[in-house]
Amino acid sequence: MPVPAPVPHLRRSLRRFDIVAMGVAAVVSFDVIGQIAAGGGQAITWIAVLAVAFLLPYALLFAETGAAFPQEGGPYVWVDVAFGRLPAALTTMFYWVTNPFWLGGSLVFLAARAWHGFVFPLGSGTVADYAFKLVFIWAAILTAVVSLRRGKWITTAGAAAKVLALAFFTATAVVYGVQHGFRGLAEARFAPTAAGFLALVPVLLFAYVGFEAPNAAGDEMHDPQADVPVAIGVSGTIAAGCYLLPVAAILSAAPPGRVTGIAGFMDAAELVFGIYGSWRGPLLTGVAVLFAVALLTQGSAWMIVADRIQARAAADGGFFTRALGAFHPRLGTPVRMNLLSGVAATAFMLAAMHLAHGDASAVFGVVLSVAITTLLLS
Repeated sequence: MPVPAPVPHLRRSLRRFDIVAMGVAAVVSFDVIGQIAAGGGQAITWIAVLAVAFLLPYALLFAETGAAFPQEGGPYVWVDVAFGRLPAALTTMFYWVTNPFWLGGSLVFLAARAWHGFVFPLGSGTVADYAFKLVFIWAAILTAVVSLRRGKWITTAGAAAKVLALAFFTATAVVYGVQHGFRGLAEARFAPTAAGFLALVPVLLFAYVGFEAPNAAGDEMHDPQADVPVAIGVSGTIAAGCYLLPVAAILSAAPPGRVTGIAGFMDAAELVFGIYGSWRGPLLTGVAVLFAVALLTQGSAWMIVADRIQARAAADGGFFTRALGAFHPRLGTPVRMNLLSGVAATAFMLAAMHLAHGDASAVFGVVLSVAITTLLLS
């Protein structure tokens, strides 16, 4: 089978641990945990069912494909080899376009809301609000611009921040439940329903995808045949736990109806952290900072992979101009594609600020619907 030649100027810098960290940074979506928990007790049921019925075969599929075809550009190369350039270009377009809008919409608005509520007041539509959002977007883009051997440590830090924040929150919720009773779980309804299926399954499918993402940097892996299958297995197990345990913790602590899609995690943290007394405020501030850092690195992880995939499509003549497919000779990154993503994310953020008047809930709902649609289509 004809496959693209290796991209010049690239250095092999990704080992097994780095692939696991990149998978966790990309797949574990802090922004949808509240949305999942808002589905009530049956959210736990659907998390478990889809872990077996979707996540497992999905992980096996891309463990095999990623090991057999470890070229730079991953999914673009696979679809191109199987079906040709046009289907590959369309697949890549849906895959890429999700991420600038997600970064400039859901992620940046959630991070600003958490920062405003628990770290430093930003206001809405103020200079501080715009400054925070611009810095957030372009920090994520800068992480994608720098060489992968340096940028990978930022995504690794983000993966660690996610796991640490979720583990601390879950342990705190367990202690809260012991002290106050697990009323939320006692009143939850775990039986699946048709309405729950329609509301939860698309969000959970969106939450579970992304294990193919590290293969966007296939030419930068030391030993993809050996490392990709193991890394997908480890990151898949971590991801399933990072959804199941925090959602169960939120449902156990928060009264029915209190959990909302956009603020579910931080609202639940504000409730259960009451067990710490005078330390509640500083701990909430620390968790909010971890929350914002995790969202930032989640965006940067997807920019690293999606821009590489789209750059390969551009270099092959499948996306506007071939100039967008150039990799920087020293950094080894698709800088032009990175900058285009940054401009698109900034434009969407500015449009959302004016059209939705900075309403984070409205922006979150629109962006989540678009992101689920485009990413699952790809």
